[in-house]
Amino acid sequence: MTDANFYFGDSSLRDGAADAALDADPRTDTTLLPCPDGQPRTPEGLCPPPRPTDGGVPPRDGGTMACNNVTFEHRDPAAMSVWVSGSFNGWAATAMAGAVPLERGMDGVWRVSRALPRGRHTYKFIVNGSMWIPDPANMNREPDGFGSFNSILDVCGGPDACGVPAEFDWRDTVMYFAMVDRFFDSDGRADPVPSATGGDARTGPSGQYVGGDLPGVTMKMPYLAALGVTALWLSAPFENRNTAGAAIDPGADPRRYSAFHGYWPSPDNIDFSNPRMPNPRPRVESRIGTEADLRAMITAAHGAASANGHGIKVLFDYVMKHADTESGLYRAHNDWFARDGGGRFRLCGPDNLWDDAYWGTRCAFTDYLAPFDFENAAARAWSVNDAVWWAREFAIDGYRLDAIKHVPLVWLTDLRRRLSAEVTTAPGGRFYMVGETFAYDNRELLRSFVNPTTMLDGQFDFPFKARACEAIFTPDGRMENLANWMATNDSFYGPGSIMSTWIGNHDIPRAIHFASRQIGNCREGSSPGNGWNGAAFTQPADAAPYERLGVSFAVMFTNPGIPLVYYGDEVGLAGGGDPDNRRSMPWVDAQLNPHQRALRERVSLLGRIRGQNPVLGRGRRTTLSSSQDTWVYRMDGCGAGFRAVTVAINRADSPRMVSVPSGAYTDLMTNMPATGGSVNVPARGWVILRAN
Repeated sequence: MTDANFYFGDSSLRDGAADAALDADPRTDTTLLPCPDGQPRTPEGLCPPPRPTDGGVPPRDGGTMACNNVTFEHRDPAAMSVWVSGSFNGWAATAMAGAVPLERGMDGVWRVSRALPRGRHTYKFIVNGSMWIPDPANMNREPDGFGSFNSILDVCGGPDACGVPAEFDWRDTVMYFAMVDRFFDSDGRADPVPSATGGDARTGPSGQYVGGDLPGVTMKMPYLAALGVTALWLSAPFENRNTAGAAIDPGADPRRYSAFHGYWPSPDNIDFSNPRMPNPRPRVESRIGTEADLRAMITAAHGAASANGHGIKVLFDYVMKHADTESGLYRAHNDWFARDGGGRFRLCGPDNLWDDAYWGTRCAFTDYLAPFDFENAAARAWSVNDAVWWAREFAIDGYRLDAIKHVPLVWLTDLRRRLSAEVTTAPGGRFYMVGETFAYDNRELLRSFVNPTTMLDGQFDFPFKARACEAIFTPDGRMENLANWMATNDSFYGPGSIMSTWIGNHDIPRAIHFASRQIGNCREGSSPGNGWNGAAFTQPADAAPYERLGVSFAVMFTNPGIPLVYYGDEVGLAGGGDPDNRRSMPWVDAQLNPHQRALRERVSLLGRIRGQNPVLGRGRRTTLSSSQDTWVYRMDGCGAGFRAVTVAINRADSPRMVSVPSGAYTDLMTNMPATGGSVNVPARGWVILRAN
């Protein structure tokens, strides 16, 4: 599907490609989306004015008008209509979708006043329903990535939105995904599943449990803290299917798999009549540990000496789409699961229903994973009760929500409402929920699930992954393209949203093979051909791939969004598609080449830099220069207590000279004094300068 980035550019892109993209998927039609801040539409079908997200902002200096009451004005007496749209209303393209109409006064000036959430926003005027222009009276603007500009608005002074430097803020975090079975084995024992296809997970693919466990994660908590990790995404620790299962398409992949990954939940028939005392208690997956082991791991994480001084927050992977057909829950509540008129599950893959308007939220990934029908209120209540129980019982800090586009929005809004009411001591004022929507070129679809008040705080930024890979790893990549695109992405998902940037995950081949240019298509996913061909995906021996991978981490760690490190990517671990991308984490340094060890050291330093310089996640980016090979930008705008940081990135295979503003700096990579002016950036490297 065409990427819906056209709302920031000229109307020719928006009117053509945009309409095609929106028509292709009813979930992305702006007339079907909820209003940006969750309010109901007016009787005329319009979205009401945005509400402040913090319950209102007090007046400044004893004044009578709140500082977040903003008046937009546009002088164009000949215009037939003027609307304003921007990051505060999801860049709505029409008044029906939420664009705010201005009214023309007797003086020919169009005006409207609205209370907006505090912080930084970007916006444009829409004249006569189709012409998108920056505010001619506001010279505070930035490139929109399509040859024009977005106007910038700082509500209530801007820096207020950065918060207090010493307080925990999710925007400062570095997230690490540990797949428990493949991370660290504390006792040398494994509990394999009969008939699952095995293999040596140290060097290639395996569909079998190999022994990683919760105590192993606990033992490696100091390693994670030293790496700069401040949030740990843990593979789902809930009881999973105990027998082997076929692949999604057995005709293409005859192998059989265990549930080592955690994505095949097999819950008992749990009675949540008393939501805080379920009967029986939900169970931790016995192959990775006990309830006590899980509690000990969370305690160790929360008490870790982390880079930001706030310990390591813990997110569980939560799998709500389906339940194992061998589970007690399925056997007791067969009617809670979606079937067609013939009584069978419709399969997402073979039936090509991934994006079907009806079956997309009801189809089954495979015939032994029964898909919940969450239009059934009893089924939905059970699932939400289960998710809330785990969150409260184990005092975790967030959820990674699996395959979120394959469940109806009502499940998500119900969960957010319950968590907001019952988890009132969440760090940073929010129980962070990040979703997975596998879409590289449809930001509108990702955004349709994001609203920190009613739905997700953010999603894993698939569009970022594709564009960062193209700009940094491919021979003809251009850093200026990435810079321009990111200017459109910063506020695309709305006020308060926190996306997670990433370059590698468990569903695609390992990042090192994109960086080595063995894989040239930045959107390549997993298949039986690349998932079971470990011999084709060996550890690169030269430095260049690891250094390019380091450049991608440098971009992520010095920009807004929560950067994700998929376990092993900090050493450029090799591997093809699933399950070869789930090799065991290597722990013996002697088995790593020098380039792997060097990459790990640089990632660790980047993690510490991010943890100690909150302007990198909370500030705003100003691009100072960009070219095919280099990108120089400054992170600032947070006021006192947040020293500005200037970053220079070089993707080229040779050093480049760039210019940075004059002044005295500390080079955060070397901890040495530095000065502005001309700066030499090493090949496939970066420089990070903090203003003194």
